[in-house]
Amino acid sequence: MKVGVVLDGRRSASEIAELARLAEAHGFSHLWLSGGARTKDHFVRLALAAAATSRIRLGPVALSPFEMHPVHAGLALLTLDEIAPGRACLVLGAGGDLAATLGLPARGRVEAVEECIDIVRALAAGGEVNYSGTRFQVNGLFSPWRSVRMDRLYLGANRPRMLRLAARKADGVMVTDMPLGYLGSLIGRVRAELTAAGRDAVPFAISNWFVWNVQETREEAMRLARRGLGFRLYYIRDVASSIGLAEADARELEQRQPEMLRALFRGTEPWQPAPDVADRLIEHLTLTSDRRGLPRCVERLLEFERLGCGEIALAPHGDPAAAIELIGTAVIPVVDRGRRAGVP
Repeated sequence: MKVGVVLDGRRSASEIAELARLAEAHGFSHLWLSGGARTKDHFVRLALAAAATSRIRLGPVALSPFEMHPVHAGLALLTLDEIAPGRACLVLGAGGDLAATLGLPARGRVEAVEECIDIVRALAAGGEVNYSGTRFQVNGLFSPWRSVRMDRLYLGANRPRMLRLAARKADGVMVTDMPLGYLGSLIGRVRAELTAAGRDAVPFAISNWFVWNVQETREEAMRLARRGLGFRLYYIRDVASSIGLAEADARELEQRQPEMLRALFRGTEPWQPAPDVADRLIEHLTLTSDRRGLPRCVERLLEFERLGCGEIALAPHGDPAAAIELIGTAVIPVVDRGRRAGVP
């Protein structure tokens, strides 16, 4: 299983470049830069990271066509790929915190993502681009590229319609906060959709964005996990039964999530669920432990791989440099057998 790292989208360009160097040196396959309502420009900072590295793949997650026109997204991605040939990646999503601040439409979001894929692929192919979609139109645009191999388009997908689209047109899928008890059925759905689309499942990437929260003490790890619970609740109604969470608790968490996120954005303490509910969420939706629990975290990652995850995107709580070093020394040598065998 390939191991990537997801960095906070608020970090500076120089921090991203330095962390990219560190991640590459420790054997990470991908560096993902997270989006959201507090983010900065992804592609400018990733260009600096590209100049500072030579092997690690780089990309934003997740970019919505409602926050960046597909033509601009394609131009930025393909320009990044010029700087880092074969390393530029993109996770496309149908919504997201930033897009929500701009006014997301109630309908047509999945169709807009499909049109974005089509336009980006047309730009990679080169020549004159003309496209007439329901949401986006392109007329007489000449792409400066020619036959660029862009096989690193992922969809940020967790629900049936986006998973179906990913299986039809994307190169991979990145799910978010999916626990072991739910992930198996989700991957089964992806494989069924790939079969229905007549596509081979082998080269199709399946990644899970998951919190990595191993700290020096359990107290510090639990403090960080509790504070960040609002970000783990986007799909809580979907996964509730798989983690033994009561439907009433899941509904309350869903209703409370907006206020929890606003508190985090404002730098205040968010509302907290009952301790037993919080502990259940932390247990199933994060990898939270002190150093003594590290072997169990590694075993859970191997369980993700056994279910069919060929990639994992670990989002560290706390100091990202310390997390990268720990994962690079204690996790990647165990879970990334291809890298251990010298396979790039």
